[in-house]
Amino acid sequence: MTKALVQSLPNTFHRYCSWHILEKFSTYLNAITYRDFYKDFQQCIWESECPEEFERKWVTTIEKASLDNNDWLKSIFELRSRWVPAYVNHVFSAGMSSSQRAESSHAFFKKYVSKRNLLMDFILRFNRALAQQRHEELGADHFQDELWNSLVIMPQFVRENATHKMYVVESSPKECVRRVREIAYDKELDFASCTCKKFESEGLPCRHILAFLRLFGNIPLPNQYIMKRWTRGAKCQIITDKQGVEIGGQRSSMLTWRAKLFQLASEVIDKAIIYEEASVIVNDGLQSLLGKIESIVSNTKSGGISEKGSTAHDYEALKDPSAVRAKGCRQRLKRGKEKVTNAAKYRGRRCNGCGKIGQSHDKRNCPLLNNPSSQNEESPQHASEYDSKADSFSSTGLHEKMKG
Repeated sequence: MTKALVQSLPNTFHRYCSWHILEKFSTYLNAITYRDFYKDFQQCIWESECPEEFERKWVTTIEKASLDNNDWLKSIFELRSRWVPAYVNHVFSAGMSSSQRAESSHAFFKKYVSKRNLLMDFILRFNRALAQQRHEELGADHFQDELWNSLVIMPQFVRENATHKMYVVESSPKECVRRVREIAYDKELDFASCTCKKFESEGLPCRHILAFLRLFGNIPLPNQYIMKRWTRGAKCQIITDKQGVEIGGQRSSMLTWRAKLFQLASEVIDKAIIYEEASVIVNDGLQSLLGKIESIVSNTKSGGISEKGSTAHDYEALKDPSAVRAKGCRQRLKRGKEKVTNAAKYRGRRCNGCGKIGQSHDKRNCPLLNNPSSQNEESPQHASEYDSKADSFSSTGLHEKMKG
């Protein structure tokens, strides 16, 4: 695939799936080494921000785990420029590092559903999972941790030349690992870049760039730091189906209302915090509104309103389908040799009255026992047949014993 992409898509950066590579650690490392050092490898891969830091941590982990002779680790280290984040963060990937989109969806829905759920239980759980996913997406659309975290850090000027200005930013106290990032401001392009590469890889300004822009009063953001795919306008465009019919629904209405309320609340808070009396009025009013909203939510839950606005009684008419035997649930097919072997072992049913083998009757409805006159007439012939069959049976049994 690598050779084909170079020829067919020469301007495309081919990145390897980190999920597949990390999954193979348990295969190429023994159980004890995997248990003791896998977290060190994860920290080396995900928490390194530059190639030099990754290579230094990688060598340290290899020496500590005594894995100098592991050929597989050597091979993936040679390919580090294709999958390690410190080497590929300069390429936009929308924050994705794995090709397993389906696996990600499966892992999410497995938290809500299982193979033991009945049909109606599955539908309710699946709708609950979708509602949770949409709620998290709405929260991500209108609340960015990077913006709030930028308020607790302050860039410091370091040096300047003809084309660039250099600043350093220390990490906030909340971060587990204390780091110092560098911000390079290009005078000609009027653009700042950070060594964490968050904007280059995800298309979102990092907290360090936001702190730099806030330092010069460039909030709201300049257009060069805003990608259209992450704006509300990207989702507010008209979407049509295959027939050209516009697709709408409750979700678009929720987005519109959230945007309006968020903007209104921000304006109220910005004006109220200047005065103590105004802040008290806003606080009391919000507390009162919160109480009313909670009462509405509790009444809605007691009525059994689902995500789409229908009550739980609407589902009572639906029941689980009856169990149906699938077409493939049959006895296994037997080969000709197996059929012959089984037929040779089973000679048929034997009647204890007349002694015949392979008959459809037994002693209770044997015609010889129920008709004594015919028994006397046919007894010599029957006796000869019985004797011949008995001799054949005994010879066959003797032959099988000799074979055994």
